[in-house]
Amino acid sequence: MARPKGSKNKPDSRFKAWEGRNPKDRHVRLTKDMLDSVVYKSLRASSKVLYAYMKLWAAGNDTVSYSASMIGDIMSRQTFFDARDELIEKGFISYPNIHRAQYMRETAEYQFVNSWTERAGLSM
Repeated sequence: MARPKGSKNKPDSRFKAWEGRNPKDRHVRLTKDMLDSVVYKSLRASSKVLYAYMKLWAAGNDTVSYSASMIGDIMSRQTFFDARDELIEKGFISYPNIHRAQYMRETAEYQFVNSWTERAGLSM
């Protein structure tokens, strides 16, 4: 299919067939800088999966409301809490209202942060 004149350098925003069934689906942005960092590489697989799902749920926002039950079909509650704690410890998310959550099933508000860049020597 030919592109209209003047759009020669504009990338096609639709997903390729091998990327999913829905061409207008949401996506998660993970930069090469992050993926190549020592800090990201040191994360457990469950932490990487949780981070991707949190980013997807956040839909481009700086904060996300998320709970263990939202990812329950992928990991256990304990794995969720371990992964969440690792993401906090290594500077990918913060949990500013940690003392507000009164119940374990309550949805918590998390914020995406870039403290991991300092640990990786990539101060931004």
